[in-house]
Amino acid sequence: MKSCCLEKKFPAHRKFNMDENGISIVPNRTPKVITPKGKKKKPVCKISSAESCQTVIAVCCMSATRVFAPPTLILPRKRMNPLLYKDAPNGTLPLISDTGYMNSHLFIDWLKHFVQLAKPSTEDPVLLIADNLTSHCSLPAALFCRENHITFLTHTRHVLQPLDKCSFAPLKALYSSETEKCLVQYPGKAITLYKVLGIFQKAYSATAKVQLAEKAFRVTGIEPNNPEIISDDCYYPSLATLAPLDNDCTVAVAPEENEVSSSTFQIDVSVQSILPLPRHEQRGAKRKKKSQKSEIMTSSPFKHFLEKNEKEKVELEEAKANRVFKKNKNGDKTKKKEKP
Repeated sequence: MKSCCLEKKFPAHRKFNMDENGISIVPNRTPKVITPKGKKKKPVCKISSAESCQTVIAVCCMSATRVFAPPTLILPRKRMNPLLYKDAPNGTLPLISDTGYMNSHLFIDWLKHFVQLAKPSTEDPVLLIADNLTSHCSLPAALFCRENHITFLTHTRHVLQPLDKCSFAPLKALYSSETEKCLVQYPGKAITLYKVLGIFQKAYSATAKVQLAEKAFRVTGIEPNNPEIISDDCYYPSLATLAPLDNDCTVAVAPEENEVSSSTFQIDVSVQSILPLPRHEQRGAKRKKKSQKSEIMTSSPFKHFLEKNEKEKVELEEAKANRVFKKNKNGDKTKKKEKP
């Protein structure tokens, strides 16, 4: 981040941050319930919209100069229905997905939506900061960003993402309160996908404020550029129980009740022998995940890395097709039908 900002010197109005957030039909945060005193023994219940819920992915983007891009909403559907986006925020990009989550094809659609807003050029490029989602790191996305003068910085930590630091928490809190108001106003009616976007519109309009954007970029040290605002504690390992302990320590032992002694004596013991720290027991085999660092996806080395991975995938598919061809006695290639 520091080298990228110092090398190209992006102005404040050309620094953008994008991130996804899941909006659930059933809010994760339950509101407080007011009840008379003396009801502790009896259960106090609260009616929710449903037991199981669907999730809508909201893709938000904002700049350091208080510019909020119209959000993108991804619904878990196979067919588009205009009625679903009737009450969505103005300028919303409607998208659908079989799984309900972002993929590499939908991310290209979002990049086109972003280019129409930011309008980057050779004289006025754009810095786009994102997380380490797999759908972001694809070869078509890297080529699209290079063609449209977008410097795409991926694999950044949450402390460098303004939306994660200051925006998504109040957005979810306001969404929960608006959902509660809807349940009170229309008792007995469940919240469906047709009502979610109208509730999200009220919460998003209240969250997209000028002061919030300025604070988010200032806290992360992006604008104004202040790398020292992030302390070294953010880079420490997350497993505190694996930290080394001092084996040598002195413990004072008091005499027993029946024993008469004018003073105490000291012995050298280990802290772990007295009270060992708990460790998380791993269940089953855990898939090893490659550690990654922040990368500029539009840079030439990262582009060559994506091209190499794409070439290896093609070679694996060709090798698999050749094995199927050899196993066929008649010499005709057989293709397995994909499940609908």
